[in-house]
Amino acid sequence: MGQPSPGAAASGKKRSLILLPGVCLLLLGLLIFRDFFFGNAVLLYKDIGSDSLNDYYPCFVHLSDYIRQEGFPSWSFYVGMGQDLYYLAGYLILEPVSWLPRELIAPALVYQHLAKLLIAGLLFFQFLRLRGLAWPASLLGSLFLAGSGYMCMGSCWYTLADEVVCYTALLLAAEKAVKRGNWAVLTLAVALVGLLGSFHLYLCALFLVLYVPARLYARFGWQPRAIFRNSLPLAGAAFLGVGLGAVMTLPNLYALLNSPRGSGTTSFVSTLTSFPVFGLESHLHYLTAALRPFANDALGTADEFQGWVNYLEAPITYCGLLCVAIFPQVFAGAPRRHRIIYALFVAGIIIPTIFPWFRYLFWGFQGDYYRTYSLFSILGLISLSMIAFSRFIQGRALNLWVLAATTLVLLGILYLPIADLQSRLKPDLKLQATIFLSSYSVLLAAGQLLKRRMVATWMIVGLGTLELIRFDQVTVSNRNTVSKQELKEPTGYNDETVAAVRDIKAGDNSFFRLTKLRHSGPSAWTSLNDAMIFGYYGSSSYSSFNNLNYTNFLTAVDAMAPNSETDTRWSVGLLGNLILSMFAGEKYALVPDPGPFQTAAQYEFVQRYGNDHLFRNKMFLPLGLTFDQSLPEEEFRRLPGDERQQVLLGVVVLADKETAGQHGISQVTISELEQQMKVTPLPAIVEKRRESALNLTSFRQTNIEGSVRLDRKSVLVLQTPFDRGWRAWQDGKPAPVLKADVGLLGVVLDPGEHKVELRYRTPLLRLALLITLASGLILAAVWWRRPRIRLRA
Repeated sequence: MGQPSPGAAASGKKRSLILLPGVCLLLLGLLIFRDFFFGNAVLLYKDIGSDSLNDYYPCFVHLSDYIRQEGFPSWSFYVGMGQDLYYLAGYLILEPVSWLPRELIAPALVYQHLAKLLIAGLLFFQFLRLRGLAWPASLLGSLFLAGSGYMCMGSCWYTLADEVVCYTALLLAAEKAVKRGNWAVLTLAVALVGLLGSFHLYLCALFLVLYVPARLYARFGWQPRAIFRNSLPLAGAAFLGVGLGAVMTLPNLYALLNSPRGSGTTSFVSTLTSFPVFGLESHLHYLTAALRPFANDALGTADEFQGWVNYLEAPITYCGLLCVAIFPQVFAGAPRRHRIIYALFVAGIIIPTIFPWFRYLFWGFQGDYYRTYSLFSILGLISLSMIAFSRFIQGRALNLWVLAATTLVLLGILYLPIADLQSRLKPDLKLQATIFLSSYSVLLAAGQLLKRRMVATWMIVGLGTLELIRFDQVTVSNRNTVSKQELKEPTGYNDETVAAVRDIKAGDNSFFRLTKLRHSGPSAWTSLNDAMIFGYYGSSSYSSFNNLNYTNFLTAVDAMAPNSETDTRWSVGLLGNLILSMFAGEKYALVPDPGPFQTAAQYEFVQRYGNDHLFRNKMFLPLGLTFDQSLPEEEFRRLPGDERQQVLLGVVVLADKETAGQHGISQVTISELEQQMKVTPLPAIVEKRRESALNLTSFRQTNIEGSVRLDRKSVLVLQTPFDRGWRAWQDGKPAPVLKADVGLLGVVLDPGEHKVELRYRTPLLRLALLITLASGLILAAVWWRRPRIRLRA
């Protein structure tokens, strides 16, 4: 056989150089997460990472069920009292476990995370190679990002791992656009970032505004016109990416603005903007910021974390000890313009850390946390550190005095004789960090002095990998997790509730809500999304973006504290309130303590399921109640809380008298209403509501049909939050839809017997789809005519 051609040999070598980082990243992931691949654990955490159990996992399971039963995510009565799910549509791409059957989701989470680790690492490897770094430095940089504290925290707060993937893709795309003129990849990367949510487009813009001009300045020097001129086509490419992703981001923006956080109802803006610009944080904050780069768990793991705020919200800046040891070397011998950029980057890390006002500014004064700011910091830190390491590999001399000084300073921080610091710092990790830091410095110095740079390089790569495995295992494995065995046992989300809901549905096909007072989530934190797992209609919800009208209604009837940002996310709904639960359609109650329900006349015992007792509410009210009398919201709010709840059974609450007059709904005074309530017992009120209620003939999540007979013009109140996406028809003709009862869905109906239909479509979805299609056509047309742009001085 003949010898392979030089071209074939070069091609084979190139493939090997691409495949090897992938193999290394896979091995790193398998070793870090070996307890999850080969052991008994799954990536569901019972400790402070319980969002994996109480938020993400119920969403994944519900999306899995929804796309099989209903189609693409839209309105769901399984979320709170009802909410649009479309804002979670990005999960279908970023969290592919959502497509799996529900029983496969939990064991598949580790494979999903491994895929993200691999993708992020390979993208970053390509970025470093594009920047001209030596192959070993690019490999080590990719390992440091894949094994960073931020990526590991994404093993339970899954969206953090998504951010690493998306922003690394954006970094690579921006570099390709600046260096090679490949503008289309920037468009695609911006669209990808949009899957994280509409707010991330603001962070994406901030990233590009900082990165692109800095790279153009490094390339062309201080030529403002050239920088501005070359930035314009790249800005256009990024803007096209916003349009391309509009089908996801525009409805997501609607959901964000239609939530308490996005609408400003519980915003932190006024609090954070009033903080002094050069005001300081607490002593503990600075200890945390100084120590967490040494190890993600230097101050404790999960519930045992002893740093600032909590395990998640504190700075997540660990990305390999070599990075902090070698970083100062990047300034040595660099061109002046590069040193300016590096100095600005350092200032961008230090100033917002020392003076929190600047970190609030980064977040648009929407929150007091680090998160994506930490990610941007480690992307820059690893990149610049690997530039310095690459120079070492390529024969450039390190400043050994600076290296020694840096090492001593870092060790000095670890051993500062501050009692509070030493009492919080984990001794074993402190010792290991000391060994790793000292070893890196010795290897770098020995490699340079003994002229054995490649030997030192590969020893450093091996040592860095060992460090990541040792430290990351603490972050992901030294935790309280759900076991694979528990997934098969009748505990947690597999408990007696499964049988109870199955039996109820087998004998009752009407719409009803179930009150479940014992939460099934196995973590220490209350699971308020049980309905999404077990498939029943409840009223509680844990979400960062609960529907604004849902929380407005709960606040108006004293089921939620006013102006409580925490309660708008951790909403218990109507749990434990007999009148409100009955009004909202509660037909069954599954409770651990039967005592209060046995003594309540409206409940009858049905069956016992383990430690839970099932009761039927004999005063159950159906979905869709009609009212021919109204009360203005202003007068309603003046009533005591218990009276407000009872009023909902007698009249509809409208925004004002003008609204009632406009739709021809008669009005009642508070005194008249109180008199009616005195002479009419509760059973009679319930019976009246049932007689005029909507008679359901068809019910789906986004389509409700029924009939109703009315003596007077009335408002049909459906016990679900008002949303602009709902449309109503009376006998095939459009009927007015309005907000009733300070946040519920109302439909104005005429006297007589009518067929009523309600349909839901995600607001702005059609417009978003048109924008995406138009952007896709523009992208194809412009790319066909001009696949690259030339950047000139």
